[in-house]
Amino acid sequence: MLIAIDLDGVLSDSMGLWIRIWNASNYPKLSYEDISEWDFWRRLGLTEERFLEIFDEVWSRWEELQPLEQNVAEVVDRINQVGVVDIVTGRPSRNRNSIVKWLKKHGINYRRLLIGVEKKIRHLYDIYIDDSPIQALEASYAGRLFLLRDQPWNRHVEPNRFIIRVKCLEEAYEVLVSLVR
Repeated sequence: MLIAIDLDGVLSDSMGLWIRIWNASNYPKLSYEDISEWDFWRRLGLTEERFLEIFDEVWSRWEELQPLEQNVAEVVDRINQVGVVDIVTGRPSRNRNSIVKWLKKHGINYRRLLIGVEKKIRHLYDIYIDDSPIQALEASYAGRLFLLRDQPWNRHVEPNRFIIRVKCLEEAYEVLVSLVR
């Protein structure tokens, strides 16, 4: 079983650091729950370019960036026992060194790292674990199984036979185990 796991919002708490960077010098101040849609930055009057510049700052500060879950490495190791794990992210290649260092620092094991992937379903994985509502819907339309990591920005997406909402990686692991039985 080939498994694609997303980086931002699944493995790393990049939005938490993005919010801290934003709140340090901007108004309105944001909380995690304020990020209620995928393109929330439009509501702030930001261009996509400025939004991505802040994301670049997040990854330039990779040593401060925390995993989204405390036991992320252990759970990814268990997922690796169920299938073959690749990290598949939309982060641009300019963030590669920081991403590799972050994954190593947190002991996250994977087969391959795919960076700069916009349309993840073009890569033929059996299962995707991701927080993107856009990727979830595209996978569903293509008939691919998608474990949607619950986040405030994807709560409008309704589960269906291809989209299964999971609250954490441990829950994703349990779904994967149930599929191979």
